[in-house]
Amino acid sequence: LAVGRISRDPSLDLGHRLDYVILQEECETPRALVRFAGFGKLSSAFIGPLNPGFCEVAAHLGENWNKAIFSWMCINYKLDSTIHHPAFARTLPSPTQVLFTIMKYFKWAHVGIIASDEDIWMYTAKELATALRSHGLPVAIVTSVHKGEKGIEDTWNKVKEVNDIKIIVLCMHSVLIGGQEQATLLTKALEMGLADGRYIFVPYDTLLYSLPYQNNSFSVFDNDSKLQEAYDAVLTITLESGERTFYDAFREAKESGEIIRDLEATQVSPLFGTIYDAIYFMAMAMDSARRKGVRTSGANIAEHTKNFSFPGFSHQVETDSSGKGLNSYVILDTDGHGNQLFPTHVLNMSSGSVLSLGQAIHFPNEVPPKADSSCWFDPDVLCTEG
Repeated sequence: LAVGRISRDPSLDLGHRLDYVILQEECETPRALVRFAGFGKLSSAFIGPLNPGFCEVAAHLGENWNKAIFSWMCINYKLDSTIHHPAFARTLPSPTQVLFTIMKYFKWAHVGIIASDEDIWMYTAKELATALRSHGLPVAIVTSVHKGEKGIEDTWNKVKEVNDIKIIVLCMHSVLIGGQEQATLLTKALEMGLADGRYIFVPYDTLLYSLPYQNNSFSVFDNDSKLQEAYDAVLTITLESGERTFYDAFREAKESGEIIRDLEATQVSPLFGTIYDAIYFMAMAMDSARRKGVRTSGANIAEHTKNFSFPGFSHQVETDSSGKGLNSYVILDTDGHGNQLFPTHVLNMSSGSVLSLGQAIHFPNEVPPKADSSCWFDPDVLCTEG
């Protein structure tokens, strides 16, 4: 869909015909890396990788091949150095930066991270912990979910042993788009009395796409009062939709005959929109480099991602003068009943500010976790004595 629209876009002059090939990424990180190393001659630029575990090596390879790499999933904080990684560009704001800004707003510094036991999520959890620690935050535990009911119980018991945790990031597929593991994990937390408001649970993967929440009900909550109650302790952070949601944009593309697959919008992961935007993002960079008369090398394309503004799949995509994404994010909450999510705050990435939308967050037992000392969020102050 993206490649078709790019080829018909009169505002873009790429100097080449754009085509794509889908490169299958192995699930296990070492094998994925070996596979990636063999992709060097197969394409002129890369959208990916999906596994943060080998992002840095992939960026080095891209540089060596003189090919740009555009990724929304890579969170290794070292990649933000254009001196060391000139051929790498982010197509979304860094999820770590989004989390950090929200944690600073609520003064929740102590973090725990629970990952699904799949390689991609375990590496996401490890890289996220390293990135948050590079901001000076105390990440007290990073663990993965063990199999079976006993395994999930053991995971929660491990977390319970750690003091002071305020926020638990869940690195796995969101229950709202079919992540069964997250549903089981949250329900077990409720049964063990851990969804009582002592922790705020934050799904990680919703940071990577625009979850349709306006006028949308989530059927996963229907006839499941336990999950409804457990989700009261969850704050969902996602890309803010524009005038239309991901579902609206998908239906429009279907009605216009651009998407011919017989799929309902609700059967498609909103990550579709993120991938579409990443491909368009790359085309905009190629166009910008060409207009400035520079050779379309990997570093030149990655360098020309500044001061963009173009219509993405369901919202406007913008970057600032240093190429950082300016997307806005919303915090969504439930009231422990029903099947809808309500926006409570908006995070504006251009100013780095969090604004209340006038709807108070509904915490279990109506009490938020106790705030941590603000020294955790001040890079010039050392936290002592707790």
